[in-house]
Amino acid sequence: MSAQTDCEMLSIEVMEAYAGKYNLSGNKVVELFQKNQVFEKMLIQHEYLHQVSFEEVMEFVENVIADASRELVVYHGTCSEFEKINLNKSHNRRDFGKGFYTTILQSQSKEWAYRLSLREKRNGYYVYEFLFEEVPALKVKRFDRLNEEWLEFIKKNRSKGGLQHDYDVVIGPVADDNTMETVQLYMANILTAEEAVERLRYNKVNNKVNNQVSFHTEKALQYVKLVRRVSYARKDI
Repeated sequence: MSAQTDCEMLSIEVMEAYAGKYNLSGNKVVELFQKNQVFEKMLIQHEYLHQVSFEEVMEFVENVIADASRELVVYHGTCSEFEKINLNKSHNRRDFGKGFYTTILQSQSKEWAYRLSLREKRNGYYVYEFLFEEVPALKVKRFDRLNEEWLEFIKKNRSKGGLQHDYDVVIGPVADDNTMETVQLYMANILTAEEAVERLRYNKVNNKVNNQVSFHTEKALQYVKLVRRVSYARKDI
């Protein structure tokens, strides 16, 4: 089998995984990969990519796409109507510290907003769409996987509160219903870091892990522009 054919097979696997992870259609992923010359760059690094895990191949592809495009569409679900992001209203003891939280998945933000409307007994909710431009002036922290560093970062922010870091923006997995039990067991010192990571990786195989993008400084908000706000009425009232 030639290197090109071998790389084509690997790229198909990566495209399928990428589409599932970011909730994109097959055509959209193909367009994205072509635009950013992902296949060509995978072919150049063919020998390296076949010596590492599939997770590391995905990380390589995500970095290729991220380096080529520094604009990211993010969504925020809420029951509140506002024109400007106010960091002073941010909740404390969150995964990545006090800040304004968004997701790259519109469906996820809508689900969060709907759940919030149930808790707060609201008649409706909103999904905000923002365009974030990542520029070199911003200090951005990325967690590409569920690992000990991510776990310890969440533990510090959730246990101490406030902002336990100096990043403008943090991007990484959400400690949601599927992962929170493990995180809490680790925070309570019932699980070691190694045990917790092993459970998280098993959970990742059996459940979809969503990502979040959090903004923590006024400097970061200078590069976040509101695109639109969509309102929804609850149909179960």
